[in-house]
Amino acid sequence: MSSFTTSDRRSVILDASGHPMIRRELAHEPDLTPHSMAGSFQGAGFSRDRGYVYIPTLDSKREVDSWSRTELNKRARFVYASGGGLMQRGVDGVARMIVGTGLLPHPTPVRVRGREMKVREWSRNVRRLYMERCGSRVTYDLSQRRNTFQMQRQIKRCKIVDGDCVKVLIRDEETGRLRRMLYEANQLGNGSKHASKTGDGWHDGIKCGPQNQPLIYRINVCDANGTETSTDIPAVNVLHSLNDQRINQMRGLTRFYPVINKVLDRGEILAAMTKGIKVASQIAYTVEQDLQQGKPVPGAPGTTLPGLPTTELDLGSGKKVTLEQFLSGGAAMGLKPGQRFKIVQSQNPHPNTQGYLHEMVRDIAWAIGYSPEILWSIVELGGANMRFVQADLAQQIEIEQDELVDQDLGPDYVAWLYDMIVAGEIEEIEGWERHVWIAPARLTVDFGRDGKLYLEELKRGVRTMQSMYGMRGEMADVGIEDYLDERQTIVQGIYDRSITVNGVTRPMTFEEAFPEIRQQSIEQGKSGSGEDDANSQAQADMQAMIQGMDHKLNDIAHAIQFAREPKS
Repeated sequence: MSSFTTSDRRSVILDASGHPMIRRELAHEPDLTPHSMAGSFQGAGFSRDRGYVYIPTLDSKREVDSWSRTELNKRARFVYASGGGLMQRGVDGVARMIVGTGLLPHPTPVRVRGREMKVREWSRNVRRLYMERCGSRVTYDLSQRRNTFQMQRQIKRCKIVDGDCVKVLIRDEETGRLRRMLYEANQLGNGSKHASKTGDGWHDGIKCGPQNQPLIYRINVCDANGTETSTDIPAVNVLHSLNDQRINQMRGLTRFYPVINKVLDRGEILAAMTKGIKVASQIAYTVEQDLQQGKPVPGAPGTTLPGLPTTELDLGSGKKVTLEQFLSGGAAMGLKPGQRFKIVQSQNPHPNTQGYLHEMVRDIAWAIGYSPEILWSIVELGGANMRFVQADLAQQIEIEQDELVDQDLGPDYVAWLYDMIVAGEIEEIEGWERHVWIAPARLTVDFGRDGKLYLEELKRGVRTMQSMYGMRGEMADVGIEDYLDERQTIVQGIYDRSITVNGVTRPMTFEEAFPEIRQQSIEQGKSGSGEDDANSQAQADMQAMIQGMDHKLNDIAHAIQFAREPKS
């Protein structure tokens, strides 16, 4: 096969022999760049059937500009305050599902052989101090308004409504200890006194580095006189929680931004429907008159003069009665020939309106990130659909819990623990900063069936004790220690007790402490052999099994005692 080369790289058309064609150099070459109208993608072309789409830039950092974010926040706060139960459920309900009673840290320092007891006591002390210090609003929040669990829910609400918020790690001037201060999205910005210049790195209250990393955060506050004060805080002291959806964005957007107009439309539609229902609740009456030849009746079909409103009915022969008398019982009254008494009823709301509102609720709910059945109407689900929605809910909750830990809780815990070590309240050991977070108990509607599956997985080694305790919002280490302590108390209590039978004192046996085990063994012996209780072989097998269980309990007791002895 022959190979051909050309110095004119713009020539890509071959002639009949396969050689590149020689292009003629024109004074003004035509622009052969393909445009969207001539391309294969209809979505990239212009159409008069729909509105023009304007995007000022493809840089997501500039796309989420200060003006757009501020306007969205205004509308989001309005619908949160006045949007009804759906908005409250989408904000407060979601924060409650994610945080619940609060996520708890569990220390996991490096385990050293021979020092298990010391590490266990150190972890227990850290958990106790965290609940005492961070669980108190006085020693956690600089404003003394929220503890760590309340602030977790507040951060989630701010992320949903405003898009982001910042927590500043600061020192209390009186005690010198670590405290936190939470600021809303509207308090983070360039400020009116600091006109941002092109190329200075500031973007909507955040100064960025060469790799788009935050360097400085600017917090704006106003005093009682309306005087604005700005404070620049290094990024190392700021925990920025935001809805991070675009790669280069610096600020978060409200969770309602895809459907903010639909939320407002839904409120207006509901207000109009409410007004129509209130008007329709007022009953209206009318008297219809058949049209007579040559004698048009005012207000009748085909006439031009409308009938005038009246509170009296003409029954003919000059007799008139009031509307109250006509509607009252006890007497039958007739109208003039050709007249009919009719009650006017409203047809609002139309069924199409109800269907449209239903679709709006679905769209708004999915924009928040959760199914409408979870946020608004759970009664429509059942069976497999409910389990699917529940699985989707669990996954979304885990994702948002992971974001909360990564953006706020993890760094906050490490900073707090370091402050405790520097203050001398906690000893520094190897791996002191290592920890995991225990989420609240997982939501479930079918725990009976799921619980049996989890127990079977635990027996087969597919699931761990940490996973089992974690689904209930508990710590595995604490649960296992309590379990062993209880078993140790039971075994030691049996050995410390004695029984006197027929004047003879002897130690209590395990089957005497738990008669149900002996009864179960007897029943198993019956079902296995099918012989009578007096059968000597069955009795011997049962006694051997009881003795074996007693020996195993002795081994467990010795193992627990050995594990709790300090090792040199």
